[in-house]
Amino acid sequence: MAVLDGIALPPRWRITSRLLAGWPIDEGHLLELWPHGRTPEGRIRWLYRLSYRNRTIFSATDISSPAGTVLSTCTLITSATTVLRFLTLCPGDTDAEYFDSSTRTQINWRDRFAEELSLYAMEDVCAYCGGDHASPGCGMW
Repeated sequence: MAVLDGIALPPRWRITSRLLAGWPIDEGHLLELWPHGRTPEGRIRWLYRLSYRNRTIFSATDISSPAGTVLSTCTLITSATTVLRFLTLCPGDTDAEYFDSSTRTQINWRDRFAEELSLYAMEDVCAYCGGDHASPGCGMW
């Protein structure tokens, strides 16, 4: 089991070359994330990077955990699910303005992969094994 800064990484996760927690979602996609400080309200701000075949599609620090969240393996899993849920939003899922700052690369990626990858962001059904748990923590795959 890999451990990064005292946090046990979920099954199949690894420590990336950037020294971040990395979730290899499928053959081509890797979601890297790690805490990037706290907001004034005490929320964990997450640094994340979603890449496809080593090409960065999204990278930001605009997602935070609920106030008072303690860093743990469970928090990492929940945060990965939250990040992926936002990154896989499609037109009709939210206001059109959400996509105004999207790059051509992000739009092309969304149109090609978002629907399929959104299955891995579900909280109660694992896209790997069909179990009633979040995909980022599945040890069955």
